[in-house]
Amino acid sequence: MGDWKTINIQGIAFIEKCVAEFNVGELVKTPYSKFKVKIFEKKDGTYVGFTNLQLKDEDNIPYAGVGHGETIETALEDTIKYFLNMINNKRDLSNDDFECVDSYDF
Repeated sequence: MGDWKTINIQGIAFIEKCVAEFNVGELVKTPYSKFKVKIFEKKDGTYVGFTNLQLKDEDNIPYAGVGHGETIETALEDTIKYFLNMINNKRDLSNDDFECVDSYDF
């Protein structure tokens, strides 16, 4: 079989390959002492990362930290920095401000 990046199926918007998963320890602002980051390779060879721990906005809608990079490591770093920036920009955090993605979806 050829490279996965060449697969093209009508009706499929995109295919990304999960290439890494990291546990990230954070002991001060997040409620669970750690969160996960998954890194996916896109068809163009770049990488995108997502956190399993999400921060809720003022409408109580949860958003993951998302980052991008040319390598797995730069996507990981960008994802963590973006997520921490989301947290640092919110005042009066409590455990209710966070939500975990269901393990089935992550």
